[in-house]
Amino acid sequence: MAGKDVAGIKEQVALANRTLHHEGLTTYLGHASARIPGTDRIIIKPRPHVSMDRVTADMLMTIDLEGNIIDAPKGAIIPAEWSLHTEIYKARSDVNGVVHTHQKWCTMFGIAGVTILPVHHPGHASSVVPPYPMYEESYAIVTEVQQAKVVAEILGDAVGCHLRTHGMVFVGSDVHTAASVAKNAEHQAEMNWLAMQVGDRETIPMLFMRGQVEGRTSGGSEENPRDGVYPSGRTNEVWADQNRGVLRKRVVQL
Repeated sequence: MAGKDVAGIKEQVALANRTLHHEGLTTYLGHASARIPGTDRIIIKPRPHVSMDRVTADMLMTIDLEGNIIDAPKGAIIPAEWSLHTEIYKARSDVNGVVHTHQKWCTMFGIAGVTILPVHHPGHASSVVPPYPMYEESYAIVTEVQQAKVVAEILGDAVGCHLRTHGMVFVGSDVHTAASVAKNAEHQAEMNWLAMQVGDRETIPMLFMRGQVEGRTSGGSEENPRDGVYPSGRTNEVWADQNRGVLRKRVVQL
């Protein structure tokens, strides 16, 4: 792949990291990654940790799917959870973006073992269809390759997975989509909780979400958006990145 294309992917990964922070889904812990198309390499945020709203393309590292460092800034260290990303890429050829977060509302539903239902706006609600499976073989962070293999197996064809008390992992056809799924899922979880305080949750029928769900593998258009995200979504992320004060911050786990 041409150097300028790799540089573009690095910019996308950096923006995804910042977006997760702007949306209140992470602080300095968490990471976004992207597969370099046609290769067994990914771009990911390394350690030492910095606040994710400060991540820039020149801070990122390139590793292969076995955890070997291909390219990295001076002093960069591979993140402890690198295999969480690489094992998902190995298992899912349709996935080109992975994000790991500690977002509050989705994590709460994972702790309680309660399914997040699609309850608000079909385009956004499709982000929790099918229901997220639960990885519960360990309560610690996923640092071992075998742990990550189990996560990838449990994830299956879903777009998100609960890591029980630790947080969430989301996937998408690119890193922008994975970050958008994380954002939309958090909104669904919060709306689920609020609805549960006043009555039963009413699930949006699949009929109204089918286009968004099927569009995940067929590509997207304005009429048939992919992962519930319209093509203009990335433009909105860039705008929000440049106007950070407009976003309401949620409280996240540190």
